[in-house]
Amino acid sequence: MIEHIRVTPDKCRACRRCEVACIAAHHNMSFKEAMKHRDVLVARVQVVKAEGLKTTVRCHQCQPAPCCNVCPTGALQQEEDGRIRFSEELCIACKMCISACPYGTISLDAAAHELPAAEGEEAPALVAPGRQVAVRCDMCHAWRMENGKKITACMEACPVRALSMVQPDGSIVEPPLPEKKAVEKKDAPAAAPAPQA
Repeated sequence: MIEHIRVTPDKCRACRRCEVACIAAHHNMSFKEAMKHRDVLVARVQVVKAEGLKTTVRCHQCQPAPCCNVCPTGALQQEEDGRIRFSEELCIACKMCISACPYGTISLDAAAHELPAAEGEEAPALVAPGRQVAVRCDMCHAWRMENGKKITACMEACPVRALSMVQPDGSIVEPPLPEKKAVEKKDAPAAAPAPQA
């Protein structure tokens, strides 16, 4: 078994914070910036709403992975431990992996690059990409390594803790409880001066 995300649909509110957090983590931007670009960039997790059901779908980390078996260039390869490795530079956007995925969780996204921030802007501007590449949930491996995180960006962003991580040994990693914001106590009104005799 390889680590994967488990969803508890009964908890999901379909708020889409997981999608925005995914975009932020994979495009090196803040949550606020990702909100602005969520109509342009593709999340590797998708919120699904149907009659009486709200949930998220993402790569199931299949063993063996059909997407790897059909990739003609070796852009998608499955390691001995089951982890799926993706080499963006080898992807030719042929969509064979999209067709092979039984869960419909692979998409094409822009191989976006960035321009320096314009004067007065904090974040770099996204520019039209030269090509597209396949994207799928990679369990935020690079993001977790860079930021010292034990959980994925989508798990961290879920306000109702609908997502948990199943480890290769079958143990479950739950996201931490949200921190309660400290309420500032207003200063008590000053006591009225005592009347002078």
